[in-house]
Amino acid sequence: MTQAYFIYVIQCRDGRLYTGITTDMERRFAEHSGGKKGAKFTRANPPEKILAVWSCDSRSDALKLECAVKKLKRPQKLLLVSDKEFLSEKFGIEYAKKYEIRYKT
Repeated sequence: MTQAYFIYVIQCRDGRLYTGITTDMERRFAEHSGGKKGAKFTRANPPEKILAVWSCDSRSDALKLECAVKKLKRPQKLLLVSDKEFLSEKFGIEYAKKYEIRYKT
């Protein structure tokens, strides 16, 4: 059985967005919220909520999507979260088929 990987976008209290990957979303959000094991960015900018989570079957695919999302400007990230068609429009339909959105606020 292969392990699922999740790419996520969280909103911090100051409104900034943070993108990362994990195999356990609940654990990772708790780590970001708790401080010590959270990313340096989220220690300085505490997370407020999860905006979106995508799943994929391989770590390689997860890293590719994480890298692509991190290159987006804030307005594009917000569009990615709010518009299910944006992923395929921005990166192509074959790319978008690899990723399934799991959670969206």
